[in-house]
Amino acid sequence: MLRLEGLSFAYPAQAPLFARLNAHVGPGQVLAVVGRNGAGKSTLLRLLNGLLRPDAGQIRIRGRSTSGLKVHEIARDVGTLFQTPEQQLFATRVYEEVAFGPRQLGLANAEVEDRVDLALRRTFLHHQAQRHPLDLSMAERRFTALASILAMHPAVLLLDEPQRGLDRLWTERLEAIIAGERKAGKAIVLICHDMDFVDRNAQMVLALGTGEASAWSTETFFGDLELLRRARVDTPSRLLLSRLEY
Repeated sequence: MLRLEGLSFAYPAQAPLFARLNAHVGPGQVLAVVGRNGAGKSTLLRLLNGLLRPDAGQIRIRGRSTSGLKVHEIARDVGTLFQTPEQQLFATRVYEEVAFGPRQLGLANAEVEDRVDLALRRTFLHHQAQRHPLDLSMAERRFTALASILAMHPAVLLLDEPQRGLDRLWTERLEAIIAGERKAGKAIVLICHDMDFVDRNAQMVLALGTGEASAWSTETFFGDLELLRRARVDTPSRLLLSRLEY
């Protein structure tokens, strides 16, 4: 579904952020991208959605290279939830925000309405459809942006710190949506500093800033204390508690 092949990138006059990255995210899989601040996590997300272009290597979505595609063409297969939802909200009503993308696909009105209705119900925003997105709570704004992505039915979802600032209820709702997208065969890339969230939701980890160029299984990654130290991330609570038992 999503493949990184020898991906390298550096900003002008700066040292490379990463070199020769390789990863494969199949249908129903979640890849967590972790690492210290400045390691290139958000840059990688912008490479995946076409806002930046790699210096070397290829990104393939559903077997097709993105190198010759425009951003709007990539967006048909790749949906991005940015860390700050206000960056991607522009409509004056939640309903119109979610309907905008499907309308650009040229879908019939009935299909647009069905997609919007389902996306709003999945994100618990159906009762907020006629409100201005910026009048909602932070969690509701984030889920409005998420609903606009779900309504597009992308093959790949890019989620940048989606759990940040959410209380337990909204976090559980987010995890239910991630589980639903996995069940539907979507590929998900998750940028996250919360290792408990990664432990619960991801199957693979790509650790930037460690010198490693390939993804690890979550079990292998969290079991390697030296790799955790180099990635500057914490051990998930579940594993800490299990070690205390011994």
